[in-house]
Amino acid sequence: MISSNDAILKISSQSLGVGQLLFIRGMFAAMLFMLIIRLTGRPVISGSVVNRWNLFRATCECLATFCFVTSLGVLPIATASTLVWTAPIFLTICSALFLGEKVSISRWVAVFVGFIGVLLVTNPFGGDFSWVMVLPMMSAGFVVVRDMTTRRIDNEIHSVYIVLATLLLVGLVGGLTSFFDWRTVNSMQLSWLVLSACLLSTGFYFQIKAVRMGEMSFIAPFLFTGILVAMVWGYLIWDQIPNLTMTAGIVLIIGSGLYVLTGQRMTRRRLRTMQPH
Repeated sequence: MISSNDAILKISSQSLGVGQLLFIRGMFAAMLFMLIIRLTGRPVISGSVVNRWNLFRATCECLATFCFVTSLGVLPIATASTLVWTAPIFLTICSALFLGEKVSISRWVAVFVGFIGVLLVTNPFGGDFSWVMVLPMMSAGFVVVRDMTTRRIDNEIHSVYIVLATLLLVGLVGGLTSFFDWRTVNSMQLSWLVLSACLLSTGFYFQIKAVRMGEMSFIAPFLFTGILVAMVWGYLIWDQIPNLTMTAGIVLIIGSGLYVLTGQRMTRRRLRTMQPH
């Protein structure tokens, strides 16, 4: 969902400013979540939205979004997405170093293989490397801090309020920056941004639920699948076909995720067989 949202933003960025995109999308997404909160019987206005950890997380998301969306206007979507999805690699390392999560050898191997795959896809030492690629990598750094902050938020604060705080802050900052580059929006562009808002807000909700419920070091490798979705959209919309090196990187990334999943299942199976009947 998030990578499909990225494809819509890349298309829209050719005719609309970054701040304008984030403002329109953010307002639609915020209204959607306010409606969902209302339908569930919870108060729309809650102190949970302005919780300090919630606001700090939203700030990290805001910085990550601006860096990434700006890079989308210049870089191919596959390149930008691959660079920002280096975050899971650092997230796994940080979760072990700072959160005390136990990371098995198999998961460390999976992360290493995934990192090699990312290098093959991006080819950072080739002639196509540009300083603009620093932006999605900065975005990846903010994403790591964002996801680690998510674990600091009180479990009593519902995930819908975490998403709402993020959408409101990103939309507000986007609105403030849009004054410098506001352009006319037609009905078709507006329809695409509404779809973008639905994809992003739903994707955010699932992402937050996953981070709050499971170990980040286990979740992280599966986030690499966002690269594959970006590759598909890159081919279908912009006729960008991965070369042999990029294809090898994709295979390694998929393999790392499958390896982690298989290792986790085997561990659970062993624990069940060791329990007394």
